[in-house]
Amino acid sequence: MRLWSLPLVIGIAAFAAQPVAAAQKYTWDGLGSGDGKCSIYKMHIEFTVDNGRATGTFQQKDRTLRNFDLPVQADGKFSGEVNVSGGKMRVAGSVGASPEIKLTGYCNFGGPVKPA
Repeated sequence: MRLWSLPLVIGIAAFAAQPVAAAQKYTWDGLGSGDGKCSIYKMHIEFTVDNGRATGTFQQKDRTLRNFDLPVQADGKFSGEVNVSGGKMRVAGSVGASPEIKLTGYCNFGGPVKPA
């Protein structure tokens, strides 16, 4: 018969009681910047960080909804490209103390995000 030590049992119970980190959702809404009409283009971005991935959508007002699914690095940063009508939009962001997202391509969008 094995005897369990009290400190080991307490340690196991404390570890088991730790909450599992929940998925965190973020949003950004605003106007673009850049050349031409960028400053009047409205964009909505939302994404969720869960299990080491940033998955989300972005949509310029009256345009097609676009999706992204990017790995989040150990330092909380993520980046990648999404095909848009005849080009690409670069998606980059970070999570942590000052979460943000930036989309660059035909115009620039993004900045600090709000928890959803």
